[in-house]
Order: sequence, then C-alpha cells, then structure tokens
Amino acid sequence: MRNQGKPRRAGKRWLEGSPEYVLDCFDNGGKTADRYTVLFGGSLSCGSVPYLGMSDSPTHPQGVSMWGELRSHEAAGYRHRSGRERVRWLDLPDHIRRHVVSRATEE
Repeated sequence: MRNQGKPRRAGKRWLEGSPEYVLDCFDNGGKTADRYTVLFGGSLSCGSVPYLGMSDSPTHPQGVSMWGELRSHEAAGYRHRSGRERVRWLDLPDHIRRHVVSRATEE
C-alpha cells in the first residue's frame, strides 16, 4: 500500500505571509469558473486535503466559492499537473486572500 502521508506545504517563496493551514495556491488564468484553487493542510486537514475553488468574484451571487476534498495522492497529482499555474500567496488578489481566510476560519 502506498504511503498516504501528510502533503507538504509549497516552498517558503510561494507561501510567504500565508496562514499555516495553506498548502498551495493556483490560478488558471480564468480558463474555468473556479479560477483560483487553494489547497489546505495543517490544522484544517483531517486525513484528506481540503481545497477551496473560487471565481474572481467569489462573494458575488453568481460567483463561485466551493469546498472540495482530495485524497493525498489525488492532491499530489493535481499539484504536479497544475504546476505551471502555481502562484505565490502574495500574488493572489487581496480580495481572494481575504475570502480564503474568511472561509477557512468560519464556524
């Protein structure tokens, strides 16, 4: 059986200034409705890798802001396939970063 260990966070240069629970960030340039994808780990992970897919206007009534989950090996595959779409946390628009923190900490 394959090792289903915890996924590692992206390197420091990618996640500078991000909360501890952010694993990786992606921007597909608007190819799909869920343009931005943020993978979570740390305190938000419990056996799987949660992610938040968002449009450019996630709080708009017609915007997208949806949670999903990937198994560890699925998350590794996604990160490999989407490597060219990886972005730095600080390069995400301010409103997207605020939305991520808001959704991740809501009760």
